[in-house]
Amino acid sequence: MKQRIITAVVGLAIFFAVLTWYHTVIINISVAAIIFLALYEIFHVIGVWENKLLSATCMLFGCLLPFLSAQQRTQWLPYCGAIFAVALFGILLFYHKTLNYSKVASAFAATFVISYTTSTLIWLREISETAAEGIYYTLLVFGLAWLTDTGAYLFGVTMGKHKMAPEISPKKTVEGAVGGVVFCIATVFLLSCLYQWICTGIWDIHLETNYLLLLFLTPVASLVSMLGDLSASLVKRQCGVKDYGSLMPGHGGIVDRFDSVFFVAPLLFLFIRLFPIV
Repeated sequence: MKQRIITAVVGLAIFFAVLTWYHTVIINISVAAIIFLALYEIFHVIGVWENKLLSATCMLFGCLLPFLSAQQRTQWLPYCGAIFAVALFGILLFYHKTLNYSKVASAFAATFVISYTTSTLIWLREISETAAEGIYYTLLVFGLAWLTDTGAYLFGVTMGKHKMAPEISPKKTVEGAVGGVVFCIATVFLLSCLYQWICTGIWDIHLETNYLLLLFLTPVASLVSMLGDLSASLVKRQCGVKDYGSLMPGHGGIVDRFDSVFFVAPLLFLFIRLFPIV
């Protein structure tokens, strides 16, 4: 527990430090770093890392995505995707004696899922009218994901009796899941009020939050967060590993910590495109 708390404190310090450069390329580099590390961990787990050319090709494509503007994505992404797919088939043909189609397909799927979902953190910045709005949406993504996880852990440890998915994640309970949603709703509302007060009272920035939309979004996003957590746990279970890595002591690897973020970020992006919260 002590190691888990220390890692969380250090991680949050780095997170908020990066946010101070919100409208700079530092954010793009940070997102690309998350993609790189997540793919590195996943490729080790699913057995793709043995082929360095396949791994490098996937990582190159994945890390390129956060640096493309909206116009560049519209113009070039379909062509880049086609070239990427052709390159993977070329690698499969060249290494057909040691590499099978399922490994290439797994690498292709992992690259697209991780790079696209994580890059929505950059896309949230693009659709935000002000830095304060963009930072709020970024905080909301991580808040929805991590507060659900925190609440589920606390309620699960203290009240958990009924297993939710014992074959996938034995420690998760129904009580923890319900507690996670309730905890997420309460803390997201409190922190949203705090952020709005800071913007208005300290930074003199007008930021009006639609709490009715937030009330609708929060429980849905909380459940989607759990879906991301369970999906990542299922892959670990089927591959016979406990954690994706050990980069974050007490938490596991990058994927162990960001699995729910990968699911919540695109959900929030799509929701905001339809119903802006601020």
